[in-house]
Amino acid sequence: MTSLRRSLPALLLVPLFLLAGCASRPAATEAAPTSSLAPMEPPAIGDVPLLSRVDDRTLPIEAYLLSGEQFRQYDAAQTVLVARCVRGFGLSYTRPDGAGASAETQTTHRYDPIEIADVTVNGYHSPDPDRGKKPAGAPSLSADLTTVLGSGLGPDGKPAPGSASTLRGKPLPPGGCIGAAQKELTSRGGTGRDADVAVGINYEGFERSMKDTRVKAAFQDWSRCMADRGHSYATPGDALKDPRWAATARATAEEIATATADVECKARTNVVGTWFTVETAYENELIRRRLPELTAVKADNEAMLELARSVTASGS
Repeated sequence: MTSLRRSLPALLLVPLFLLAGCASRPAATEAAPTSSLAPMEPPAIGDVPLLSRVDDRTLPIEAYLLSGEQFRQYDAAQTVLVARCVRGFGLSYTRPDGAGASAETQTTHRYDPIEIADVTVNGYHSPDPDRGKKPAGAPSLSADLTTVLGSGLGPDGKPAPGSASTLRGKPLPPGGCIGAAQKELTSRGGTGRDADVAVGINYEGFERSMKDTRVKAAFQDWSRCMADRGHSYATPGDALKDPRWAATARATAEEIATATADVECKARTNVVGTWFTVETAYENELIRRRLPELTAVKADNEAMLELARSVTASGS
């Protein structure tokens, strides 16, 4: 069954199995991975712009998260280093075709659905350009190459327990060639993953925004608009999570009608403009409170990416 695009966490995926981290983005139906939030005075927001889309805007925390392009730079350099390392064991490695980091940003699907052209065809379902195509499948790797590649290093900088340490008596780097590439690329700073402090703010600002009275008021206006069109939902998330939509592989006429009303009511009540503005204000305050940590994160990421670009420029 085609998954419901907006009911799942959205990720900027790093390709193949080279273990560069991924930048999570809250989806419109999920809350931050925190059990409770400390009280915070609602931040001032000033004028609220009228917005029907936000994919051309950025949230403050994105300055401290790795973008899809930055993940691509890291991955390209990692592929170069892995190939070099593998050759030292008399083997060869070629990056699988089709791998690549997503170009989506933190705002691409954050308040979905908002595109009328999308929902009038797909409802709450994800567009599926590859429907009906035969899956390519994972590349076939020899046992020796699999061993030499290894599984990389975990967040603690250590290989997984039980990882191979030798190949026919020749020592392997910790975590294999993937681990060696990660270690080299992060030798000046960075981790190849988004820093916990930045990911935490990314989710916390989103959760706080949904609990903010100004966003709740916008949701109430949206709910009344939906009721006028014959749909009974308290919040946009309730409409998106309606279990009826997950029961079918393709959007039904009822789902399309509901999603269309959802988008039109969001536009009429400026839900997106209010939500984005309020969330931005919370993020700015959260960033202010942890600015020294975030400044260090940004510097480390920049050092890592500078090294990655130099590795790629040097060639394989």
